[in-house]
Amino acid sequence: MIKDKSTLLKVSILFLAIQLVLIFQLNNLGQSSYARSIMTTTSFWMLYTFLEARYGFYMNTYVRGIAILSLLCDSFFGSYLDFYQTSFTFDKLLHIFGSYSVSLFAYILAVQLLRHPLSRPFKFIFILSLGLSLGAFYEILEFLTDTISHPTPVSQPSLLDTNLDLIGDLIGAMIAAIHGTYRTFMNPNF
Repeated sequence: MIKDKSTLLKVSILFLAIQLVLIFQLNNLGQSSYARSIMTTTSFWMLYTFLEARYGFYMNTYVRGIAILSLLCDSFFGSYLDFYQTSFTFDKLLHIFGSYSVSLFAYILAVQLLRHPLSRPFKFIFILSLGLSLGAFYEILEFLTDTISHPTPVSQPSLLDTNLDLIGDLIGAMIAAIHGTYRTFMNPNF
């Protein structure tokens, strides 16, 4: 956990600066759909950061780092360097890594609301379920975005892409569930 608010502020400003540069560069290159995608994810991350600082949420430094890394990989490699269009494997690997980081991130946030410790088997199922649910939700959002706004390039070019993304989400969530079950990211009771 970043206990010092000034360190949290510095990390947030650096992340925001990188994302803003990428948004402007993508707009200059005529890739407005990628720029909008980065604006959306950056806005959600900044909202979370504000809420964390305001209400004292706990977030493990490692999990914060891998969550930021997955967002930066999406924006820089996927969008700016256009790996989403030029590399078949990049999207699949990012789904694995992204699902891993988002599963642990969601788990740490969710257990702060619980009143009782989780058993190892339930912790495993809980983390896996969070990762799979968020992955499926993301695929639904991609479908809706493609259907409603017709971005170029499309997020889901085929059913094969969607199914492989969901398999990547399963692998990432499974790794997160194993890691989260046997590693304490916060209070040992959770």
